[in-house]
Amino acid sequence: MEKELAERIRLYAVKSGFAACGITTAEDFPEYSTALSGLIREFPETEHLYEPMHKRARIRKRFPWARSIIVCIRRYGKYKIPVSVKGHIGRNYLFDCRIPENPDHVMLKDFREFLKASGMKVRKGGVPDRLAAQRAGVAAAGKNTFAYSGVCGSWMNIVTYLVDAKLEPDNPSKPTSPCPPDCRKCIEACPTGAIVRPYVMRMDRCIAYLTYGAPLPLDPELEKKMTGWLYGCDICQEVCPLNASAWEEKERLPYLEKISGLLTPQALSVMDVQTYRDVVHPLFYYIPTEDIGRWHANARRVLSSMAAMP
Repeated sequence: MEKELAERIRLYAVKSGFAACGITTAEDFPEYSTALSGLIREFPETEHLYEPMHKRARIRKRFPWARSIIVCIRRYGKYKIPVSVKGHIGRNYLFDCRIPENPDHVMLKDFREFLKASGMKVRKGGVPDRLAAQRAGVAAAGKNTFAYSGVCGSWMNIVTYLVDAKLEPDNPSKPTSPCPPDCRKCIEACPTGAIVRPYVMRMDRCIAYLTYGAPLPLDPELEKKMTGWLYGCDICQEVCPLNASAWEEKERLPYLEKISGLLTPQALSVMDVQTYRDVVHPLFYYIPTEDIGRWHANARRVLSSMAAMP
């Protein structure tokens, strides 16, 4: 029964549109807590960022009913990137499948309904996604700390589901990295030095964090190094050899193309509140509408850096 149901789940996931699906047990992730504690010891100023994340390692305490974790890989490296926003907004945020207009939104909803219809209690997320994907055999960590899958490089989202059914688990990915042994391209390309060394990234220096999560004012030295990014950053993924042919711009997203002209540094630097609420905020619904000032500041910083370029 465990094997048959697990196989049915894997097949349905791929049929639904996921690039891959694996299953692992709903056990704790002590290695996750160990890694977080190591980061805090090395970079004490990051404690407020990493300490709250420890809870994700404690699966048995938080979800005593869970027996298995289903791990799905959603590939977003198939969409056309509007030229006006390329290099300014991280691709992961542009192609967010939580947006109802994104075709993948239905895929996630349908898969969850399938699991529930199969008689399982389901809880989406709440676990260390990258470690779960490695334990389920569908991804492995790269030197830039992103998870990589052979089918889509790092241009993917890991979607996890805790269920109360005991399912036959998959074999974990090999502990060896998918990265070439001597490659340091992501480390050398990171403008702010967030990737300290292979497999070690400090969040408080990552441009993705600096563009929104970091308190203002920013460190002037870091701010100078943030280049053209106004929300998120793709640099370490763009220079990665493993991603050399992983992005295929095959599918258009009309809803994104329609508003792409309003996602430029020029437009965002002077955007009024009403336009932001009506047009831009639905794409970034998780950011409070009153934070439009942060968008203004980021956009003006980008324009200033562009003007200073020779």
